[in-house]
Amino acid sequence: METSNYIIKTDLEGVYIIERPVLGDSRGFFRELYRKSDLDAVLGFTFDPVQTNHSRSQRNTLRGIHIAPWHKLVTVYNGSVQQVVVDVRTDSPTFGKFISVTLGEDNFKSVFIPAGLGNAFAVTSDIADYCYLTTDYWAPGKETYVNYNDPDIGINWAVKNPTISDADQRHPMLKEVYPEKF
Repeated sequence: METSNYIIKTDLEGVYIIERPVLGDSRGFFRELYRKSDLDAVLGFTFDPVQTNHSRSQRNTLRGIHIAPWHKLVTVYNGSVQQVVVDVRTDSPTFGKFISVTLGEDNFKSVFIPAGLGNAFAVTSDIADYCYLTTDYWAPGKETYVNYNDPDIGINWAVKNPTISDADQRHPMLKEVYPEKF
């Protein structure tokens, strides 16, 4: 892993973990979630979010794997989640690989997820406020999906017997979405 201005490169090309300093005292703390100039310099392009999304989920909730055609910057303000990013870029040498990182109020990390990668998370605290900036507006039909429990990906989820939407349970396996890779 490589570090630049509090931005850590992961094993998946274009996916970064941001760990800005936290300044705290008896009143609480202050932190920058990200600094645009630093992130843009590492990305090599301008990250221009147009929408902010917020979901609140209870313990053992699992959401994903959702593949969006926009860039995301994810932060968990309250609670804790297992954040998973899956590389589904058919031209990538790490196709089918994933990273897993804990995001939450106790570790002050954010994750940048490039367009076209799979995004999923599982809530490991009583509740979690999962927030993210996106570079395009959400609309039905823009996302692709892969099953969260695909054995070809092999994610070891931090929650057992997760609460999952009917839609997320029915998503196809990786080999059904990308048969040319198998």
